[in-house]
Amino acid sequence: MTEAHAALQREIESTCKRIVSESAARRIRGTFSDSESYNAGDLVAMDGATFLARRDNPGPCPGAGWQLASRQGQRGVAGPKGERGLPGNIITGWIVDRSNFRVTPRLSDGSLGPPLELGAFFEQETGK
Repeated sequence: MTEAHAALQREIESTCKRIVSESAARRIRGTFSDSESYNAGDLVAMDGATFLARRDNPGPCPGAGWQLASRQGQRGVAGPKGERGLPGNIITGWIVDRSNFRVTPRLSDGSLGPPLELGAFFEQETGK
């Protein structure tokens, strides 16, 4: 009985190792190219689909040497249209600070936008 149990356990381990090895042999190769060579288990992308090589040197894809693994689905039905959001702020005016060469936008909700520092545009270049 012990020997039968041990033999069964070795057979199960052997089968599991083979399955894991075969699964690990799959390689993602990117988009199919006629100039590349492929082996059994290689995965390629083409025209929105994924194909699995059934054998070494499977030939042109799609074809008899390739198995379709997945295909891009169709666009679904559009959902209901949502309600229109509130209008965004717009600039309704400017606060001009001539002494500091700065302008600040006043927004439609009464807040102020980030100031624009314009002093660099009016500075004289020195050292030339």
